[in-house]
Amino acid sequence: MSDEGRGRHSRPDDETRPVDLGPVRPLATDPEPAVAAALDVVQQSLASMANRATRPLLDAPPQPFRLRPVGATGLAVFPVVLDVSRLGEGVDRTAAHRALDAYGAAGGNALAVDDAADGSAAQLAGAWLANRGRREQTVLVGRIGRAGGLTAAGVLSAVERLLQRLGVPRLDLLVLADHDPEVAMEETLTAAAGLLDADRVGHLAAGDHRPDRLMQARVLAGQRGLPRFEAVAPVHSLMRREAYERVLAPVVHAQQLATLPRSPLAGGFLAAAVPTRGALRRLRELDPGRAERLQPSLTRRGMRVVDAVVRIAGQRDVPPAAVALAWLLTRPHVAAPIVSATTVEQVWAVTAAAGVHLSRAEVTALERASADERAIAD
Repeated sequence: MSDEGRGRHSRPDDETRPVDLGPVRPLATDPEPAVAAALDVVQQSLASMANRATRPLLDAPPQPFRLRPVGATGLAVFPVVLDVSRLGEGVDRTAAHRALDAYGAAGGNALAVDDAADGSAAQLAGAWLANRGRREQTVLVGRIGRAGGLTAAGVLSAVERLLQRLGVPRLDLLVLADHDPEVAMEETLTAAAGLLDADRVGHLAAGDHRPDRLMQARVLAGQRGLPRFEAVAPVHSLMRREAYERVLAPVVHAQQLATLPRSPLAGGFLAAAVPTRGALRRLRELDPGRAERLQPSLTRRGMRVVDAVVRIAGQRDVPPAAVALAWLLTRPHVAAPIVSATTVEQVWAVTAAAGVHLSRAEVTALERASADERAIAD
């Protein structure tokens, strides 16, 4: 190295000249008592550290999700509520329990079942809860009203039927499917009050109620001391935004209701299970009913939405369903979407949403692709 490279304060023999530290002084043999005590503490600490098992520098990563509160109910649920209503449709007990095991292994703790579904679905779910000993850690959501209306007698019989099928004494959240125009809201809420008082139901939620019905229910709760809706469970997805965001959301915000979106994958369309018209033709041969339900989604807008979902899913190496559900989890007041899955693979795809945290750019891309919604039938 040249002198210039050494700097102004270095000399040619700096690297080899020994440093004179002077005479080496031994440690004091008779230190002050305080110093002796300090040295003793240091020696004990060193000995303890030498004998202690080493640990990784970084702790294990935390769970990729957090339980999400359901409004003011005190309930906290996994970011995806599993709808078990279809487990009874040709799904045997072993396959059903495998799907439920997969959900539980992912951290899932909330199951939903509709009273109008095949009764064997609730029975399969109830058997799984009992066999795995998971009832106390599972939030049970029951939806009633589609099978027998919402008269007082209809509400009571539907809840008792669900409880009997599930083999449990209580539902944590009861969803009233919709307001029955032939039944006074007061009658329905009075029946629900009886179930709450008897501890057969923990909390009450609305289903597809119109905003004016939600406001009517809140007035009755205040004037008559009837139970309040603490959540709503409307249809809401990237394909069905208009009815919720422009009509229902203002009331949801005003009443501080939690939202549990139903049909969040638009019948499987947003899972990219049927992304093309050719696939729809093949589906007509296998499941004509489902093909008919998906037909309205095969529009220019629908394909634009699927393309955006699939593109983001590919970039993140996650299933398309996870991206569609993760978008919902970014929406105000959304606690968790209610999703149907009957196989282990489907469960893996939807529960993956719990670990997907979309960027602002990704959310914007999905919202632009799903903008300009036109009416799409159920």
